[in-house]
Amino acid sequence: MKKVLIYFIIFVSLCAASGYGIDYLVYNKIDHQSPYYLSFASIGAISLESRLDCWVKINQKLSQDDLDRKSKEIFNDLGISWVDERVVRNNIDSDYMTSYTSQSDHINYTFTAETNTDKNETYLVLNVTSRDESHDLSRVEEKLKAGDLKWQYYYLYTGKLDHYVDQETRIELINVILQNLGANSSEVYEDQYMTSTTAYTPLFDNSVTVQNKKYNLQIAAKSVLQQQEAFIYIGQPLIIGDY
Repeated sequence: MKKVLIYFIIFVSLCAASGYGIDYLVYNKIDHQSPYYLSFASIGAISLESRLDCWVKINQKLSQDDLDRKSKEIFNDLGISWVDERVVRNNIDSDYMTSYTSQSDHINYTFTAETNTDKNETYLVLNVTSRDESHDLSRVEEKLKAGDLKWQYYYLYTGKLDHYVDQETRIELINVILQNLGANSSEVYEDQYMTSTTAYTPLFDNSVTVQNKKYNLQIAAKSVLQQQEAFIYIGQPLIIGDY
């Protein structure tokens, strides 16, 4: 009888320890998860893609050699190898253009550098995309800040719902995300298929000022009845491009 009691106590102890371990892993994972993905999860959306668009202007026209050197420095800061054989160079008159693509750890990098003789300027653009929600693209920003260039950073996170949502529901979904990110809606734009709002939250440092108003968050929900699905976009500080 004593042995049975001992076995029972051990069994209960193991179950309790196992339960604690599972709870710890779950909550620890949630605690370290991106606020964007948690926002998607809060409305039942699946994450499709995260994207980071960076660009910088250099107030001088770089030579082709300087352009190559600067491009290599950028990828060195990112910890990504630069393979000369994969570089595409185009010269138009006296201007230069260099493009390069690379993939590392399921993250895609597309880089373009271009000079402008008329304005005596050089433009660098880096697009980073990933479909793996375990990757935090803000680490790319941290690495770039180690260099000597003052990049501009715009993030876009795309999620999807496998059903149509009407105009009223789109507003409700956006409000849930705003609440999760500690933001208050400032401006709302909507039509038959799309609802978008700009807002500000103390959660992020990166922001823009438009007509004396500060923004660092834009959320949009788009749905078409014939497609029976809805897409959710979270931009920081704003959504750039078409969506």
